[in-house]
Amino acid sequence: MKQFECMYTLINIHEAETFKCMYTLMHPLIDIGVVWGDDGVTAIILLEGVKKYSNDSSPPMAIKKLLDSIRMFLDGCEVDFDLSVLDFGGCTEYQRRVLDVVSSIPRGSTLTYSEVAARAGGSPRSAAGALSRNPFPLVIPCHRVIRSDGNAGGYQGGVKLKKRLLEMEGVSFEGK
Repeated sequence: MKQFECMYTLINIHEAETFKCMYTLMHPLIDIGVVWGDDGVTAIILLEGVKKYSNDSSPPMAIKKLLDSIRMFLDGCEVDFDLSVLDFGGCTEYQRRVLDVVSSIPRGSTLTYSEVAARAGGSPRSAAGALSRNPFPLVIPCHRVIRSDGNAGGYQGGVKLKKRLLEMEGVSFEGK
């Protein structure tokens, strides 16, 4: 399988009194940003047209492993992501339940928003809302959740990327 070169770019992000850093993975499919703070990875961002400022800093080993796993995933490999590096502190209790359900959806499979909601104890609309704020897209595979009518539904990276990811995973996507 063809491997793509990975370029890491450090971006300093100041939020109130919290200092966070972000490394980016440049990939032909999409650029990814991994943001971390004192308690681990706080967000994975699908970067579309975001201006990047680089320096020569190397990512910590846990971040490098996560970025390498994301690169392998985007290259079409089956990957078991290490969820222990993720900081779910910014998630509500319900959103955490939704993300737990979604993290268990195997590659090549999908669930509907209704199925996710039933397992997490909420409504399809609340499950969709929780997933629209998924701080860890790709690692928590919210692209594997579709509408009950067979349509893709929304996605942070756009419907086109969602369909491409599903097809890359072998899902015969018949949605519009």
